[in-house]
Amino acid sequence: MNYLKSGMITTGIAAILICSGAITETIRTDRSETSAESSRWENQPQELQEKLTKSWSGGIEAIRTSLNELSEKEDITEWKLFYSLEDSLNSFPHQEHSSFIAAYYSNERRTMLENGDVMPALLLHPDHTKAILFWEKHGGTYAIITLELQINANNKSEWDVSHSWITKQPSST
Repeated sequence: MNYLKSGMITTGIAAILICSGAITETIRTDRSETSAESSRWENQPQELQEKLTKSWSGGIEAIRTSLNELSEKEDITEWKLFYSLEDSLNSFPHQEHSSFIAAYYSNERRTMLENGDVMPALLLHPDHTKAILFWEKHGGTYAIITLELQINANNKSEWDVSHSWITKQPSST
């Protein structure tokens, strides 16, 4: 009888652990699918929200203008906008995280980022093979860095900086 009781208790504990794991995974999935804007910026002062939104909109326009001037045939309307590196990482397989972080914090970014610049944002291509990191510089220009997923010498996926430049502020802003 004691064996039966201990077996039932063990089975009950296992069932509870399995259910709590499923609930935790559901919560984590729901959290990763919520928009970065609502999770990060809704509690910020309205003035800051407006400044960032205006800056990032201007950055997207500067990217469009730059790509047109460079004769790049890239349509960024379907790209997803992220307001933080942490939120964007949920879009990549775990094995790509470290190379994406290294590309994100590249030497190009370090040399272009200055005091007074506005917080960066990231555009991610729908197929998750290209990204554009950008921010408004304190002088009104925009820093733009393109990142691309490539296959390295070991035949593994790796993110790398493909281009970086500073462009003028778009005239429509």
